[in-house]
Amino acid sequence: MPEVKKRGYGVASISYDSVPVLKNFADRKKLTYPLLSDPDSKIIKAFGILNEGPKSGFAVGIPHPGIFMITSAGKVEAKYFEEDYRERLTISALLSNKFGKPGLAAGDITEGKNARITPVASSLVIRAGQHLVLSLNIELPKGLHAYAPGAPEEFIPVDWNTIENDAFRWGILETPTPKRLAVGGEPIPVPVFEGKFTLKREFIAANQAKLKAASDSQGTLIVPAAFRYQVCSDRQCFPPQTVSLTWKLRVEQLESERVPEELRRK
Repeated sequence: MPEVKKRGYGVASISYDSVPVLKNFADRKKLTYPLLSDPDSKIIKAFGILNEGPKSGFAVGIPHPGIFMITSAGKVEAKYFEEDYRERLTISALLSNKFGKPGLAAGDITEGKNARITPVASSLVIRAGQHLVLSLNIELPKGLHAYAPGAPEEFIPVDWNTIENDAFRWGILETPTPKRLAVGGEPIPVPVFEGKFTLKREFIAANQAKLKAASDSQGTLIVPAAFRYQVCSDRQCFPPQTVSLTWKLRVEQLESERVPEELRRK
């Protein structure tokens, strides 16, 4: 919340639940942001996110879940929704993607040949269906560079190789804007990274059963990957390197406790 407020925003959630239901939930989970009650789904309909699938029962009136970012003037400046209602973007991922908030150290630092690599995550906690951002913070010695994606293959651009698992999937690799450097006899400057730079990938958790099955007895999910790179100076290139990396995320189960029966929708 402090990170959100620092950027001039607040947080509120809207659901079709009654005030007593929301109060029961907020008290149990010790929530400090407003939960707004829209029992007739008027606001949900006004935002165009009513789920029109349910025709009877307690699910009538529920929204398609997502996030709206709204300015103080009431303008919707961004919205984030997923195809699968069981998946949700996290606020930590939003802060990382939209505002560039640095991640939290989530694994052991690797001292590779001429490179220091730190696995970081937008959050150290993961729940079923959540979207996080996993990153590699990379630091090269002064005077050296690594080739960026888009460089000719013979220059061996940096490559973050993911390892597939039923418990999660990966998004596309996101890289910073590289510098262009005249190299050897190349007629066009080649894209390179120098100093400190960060590579990012969206990380999407599977359902609760798969996430739990992939975790250890302590509830920790180990996420492996490999990073390949080649570092060069203006005079020579060092042999290509591939280092193994892991992120460690704490798995938390989704909330399953229901409100007292007298508060439930019929």
